[in-house]
Amino acid sequence: MKTIDEIYQSISNNILNVIDGTFKDALLYIEVIGEMVSFTGTFTTAGNVEKQIDVDEFDFELTFDLLELNAITTEGGSNKWNRAIFKLLSDGKFDVRVHLGS
Repeated sequence: MKTIDEIYQSISNNILNVIDGTFKDALLYIEVIGEMVSFTGTFTTAGNVEKQIDVDEFDFELTFDLLELNAITTEGGSNKWNRAIFKLLSDGKFDVRVHLGS
């Protein structure tokens, strides 16, 4: 079982491994439905151009990491989120926003 910090690092590493070149920020949109996860992403280049992140290039293990993140953070029945946005800045800082749902 990974820690939350290890999962956040996994998300960041996957984004960084796919983005070619410098960027200002990247957004990964995550949706968890039962035992399924879907995600899409975009990033803004240094020249302020928004591009799609090729999530097909992500490590398959990320799907399991995201399921684990959802399980850890909703343990005990609180904070039942099914959608989240992971924002990664070029300096390595990140922010996670969850959306509560059924």
